[in-house]
Amino acid sequence: MNAAVNAISNAAAETSVQSVNRQPLGARVGIPPRRVALDLKHSDAGYWYANDPFLTYYWSAFSILLPEGEQFFVEAVRHYRDQITDENLKAGIAGFIGQEALHTQGHQVLNKFIEDKNLPAAEIEAQLRVLLDTAAKIHPRLSLAATICLEHFTALLGEQLLVEEDHHNSVNEDIKPLWMWHALEETEHKAVAWDVYEQTGGSYAVRAGTMVVTTAVLGAVMAYATARLLHADGKLLDVRNNWRGFKSLFGRQGRMTRLAPKFLDFFRPGFHPNDHDTKALVAEWRERLFGVNGEVNHLLKGRVVH
Repeated sequence: MNAAVNAISNAAAETSVQSVNRQPLGARVGIPPRRVALDLKHSDAGYWYANDPFLTYYWSAFSILLPEGEQFFVEAVRHYRDQITDENLKAGIAGFIGQEALHTQGHQVLNKFIEDKNLPAAEIEAQLRVLLDTAAKIHPRLSLAATICLEHFTALLGEQLLVEEDHHNSVNEDIKPLWMWHALEETEHKAVAWDVYEQTGGSYAVRAGTMVVTTAVLGAVMAYATARLLHADGKLLDVRNNWRGFKSLFGRQGRMTRLAPKFLDFFRPGFHPNDHDTKALVAEWRERLFGVNGEVNHLLKGRVVH
């Protein structure tokens, strides 16, 4: 947790550097850090996704992984930042670091909410920290390759959450702002780590091979974390509900299964994240969340930046 807190402090310092029009650097390239202050102290949300234990704990597991995961992303990109000469990409890196650090802060609030229900969120996070610290010691190039793999996942998940109305309407209203804000910003900065990887000599073979390993590890970690949460709540042996929830994600027409074609695009040698055109989607949700009558404006700290 200390590492994630340090990332927030470092990012706050970096994003305080402003351009001539006094906007954060990332805003120049459409990646503005926005501080959304989620407060769940008085929330009575129980099973906060579709009132379903399995699905709630699946997405809770994802939230628990995010603070340490995003710290890993930030460090992987920061390591190569001095090699970047393109001014727009430099601004994009500043926006990426700022956004990821603030996402960490938001998910720490949700993770504390989960922990307070006598669920092992902190223990799972500590175990993930050991895994990521070990991975980070292998080689900076592999850390950056793993980052673009995981950013591909988060971009696809973010796009899906924005597009599919039944998906985002399944999230409890107290918690929904966190996920919609995060989904928008993952979509905004989806190409930053990729461009850093390519501009610093990253190869196709390394990124493709890393994706195979990363997918397997992420799947195992998500299965373990979800099972731990279900077990802590006495729901692990609720076979009927768990199977129904699993099928809704990974069945023939499951939510995650439907992402497969776009996921597999990653393995095309000439692929770039912007091949998945989300400009109109980003514009729509910037207005919905942070426009004049934005749904999340009441939680914003500081000036609204589209």
